[in-house]
Amino acid sequence: MSVVVLVVLHLVVLHAVDGQEVSINPQQVTSLRAAKEGEPNKLLTNEARCLISLTDGKFVTVAEHCDAVRQLLEENLR
Repeated sequence: MSVVVLVVLHLVVLHAVDGQEVSINPQQVTSLRAAKEGEPNKLLTNEARCLISLTDGKFVTVAEHCDAVRQLLEENLR
């Protein structure tokens, strides 16, 4: 008798500051940090709107605002 295990992985597609697509697993996101508009930010480039921290200690910067990222993550965790 064999057992079949079905794994479903939902990824959120976002965009790096250079326009390339970045796929993020919502279950690996630990926090979001928004760039402050109009202020220089030492952690982010001027084009980055949101810094996404992941469970493996890495982070991803994306062009989308954190509000939009949060909404996409919540929709995909349902």
